[in-house]
Amino acid sequence: MASEKTITTEVVEYVQGITHDSIPDDVRQELHRCIVDGLAVMLSGSGAACSKVVHQYIRETNTAGTSAVVGTGIATSASLAALANGVAGHADDFDDTQLAQTPDRIYGLLTHPTVPALASALAVGQEVGANGKDFLTAFCAGFEVECKIAEAMNPDHYIKGFHTTATIGVFASAMAAAKLYGLSLEQTRFALGIAASKSAGLRVNFGTMTKPYHAGAAAENGIVAARLARLGYQSDPNALDGQWGHFQVTSGGCDSDRILGHLGNPYTLAWPGVSVKPYPCGSLSHPSMDTFLDLLLENDVKPEQVEEIRLGAGRNILNPLRYLDPQNELEAKFSLQFCLSILALRRRAGTQEFTDEVVRSPEVREMMKRVKTYHSPEIEAKGSERMRSLVEIKLKGGRTLSREAETSRGTPERPMGRDGMAAKFADCAHATLTETQVKTALETIYRAEDLASVSELLAPVVG
Repeated sequence: MASEKTITTEVVEYVQGITHDSIPDDVRQELHRCIVDGLAVMLSGSGAACSKVVHQYIRETNTAGTSAVVGTGIATSASLAALANGVAGHADDFDDTQLAQTPDRIYGLLTHPTVPALASALAVGQEVGANGKDFLTAFCAGFEVECKIAEAMNPDHYIKGFHTTATIGVFASAMAAAKLYGLSLEQTRFALGIAASKSAGLRVNFGTMTKPYHAGAAAENGIVAARLARLGYQSDPNALDGQWGHFQVTSGGCDSDRILGHLGNPYTLAWPGVSVKPYPCGSLSHPSMDTFLDLLLENDVKPEQVEEIRLGAGRNILNPLRYLDPQNELEAKFSLQFCLSILALRRRAGTQEFTDEVVRSPEVREMMKRVKTYHSPEIEAKGSERMRSLVEIKLKGGRTLSREAETSRGTPERPMGRDGMAAKFADCAHATLTETQVKTALETIYRAEDLASVSELLAPVVG
């Protein structure tokens, strides 16, 4: 072992050392908010086509277990439950997003932190009979490791085509599982190394079923890594570091000073925080969508008044949101044309708007023809730590409404609060839970750390 502490060592020692009492009160409050959001999107996504395929896959494996699949009556092994819940949690692209700290880190493109960590902690927590405090501690450990790795990672990792929710989410899952399984320091180190070789996921699959599979596979693979390490499986003891380590191989290196000495200091949930999605689509569109909606509401703009909608942005937004003429709801999640059109038509864009039927409807097809996007070098030059754009609505008669966008509801600047989170949860659960069940689920989540078992937490959201 080298005398200078490696990133791998730092991560392992942090996971070994974290306790429930060591987590600051403000971070624990945010963790509860993350669980509300995470279970909400798992409920919403449990009925998606990709989730139904995974449910059938689980049935065909005939794997018995005690870990529940949210929104269903399925109980299976921890790894398969994590796969299903991870896929569901990312199916609607409605899960939260890590914020960037500096202009050279791309806001919205670091990782979706909650789902891989939560899917793992829920599944393993049920398997081992963990209480609420142990569950919350493990969830926090996985979440924090994931975010600090994402922040330290060279942005080339994402720019060249890796999907970080997949490639980094596996570490969140592995460390949450390692904590709940009570792995030793050496076993935790091996789990991290195994997870590094299971890290995978490509952006080419955005707009397909495989994008949500990334989150599910990350959760599943992390648990497998931890279980193998517990059984004695070994890996390189410094798999994140050095010439052949994860950072160098997948992104050409990292800024080690963003992680060394900073795990839990401060917690990412405390600063800069994470962004809760107000819409079930790519987060890069959200500031533009909220600004556009504000203009519509403030000026009472009717659909028939809109002559043209123009949006200027940098390549950090235009390249990922690449579907100019989406043909289904998966493509629509990465289409500014659809996202702005549906707001112009309905003044809302919730789970009931992102369906194949709505995307293909004549009124949406016609409105999308009026949406024009263009590259703005001026906006791009301002940096990518915020999702900036210029939104313009040209009305019939010659009047133009315009406003710059850079933030949205759900960010630390515009938090949703408990009422906003409850509304999102209800929207996500409308097809699965009654109003009474929604209320019970929320009450249970907010007292998660006082529960005797993780099964109590999941009871209101399983069939």
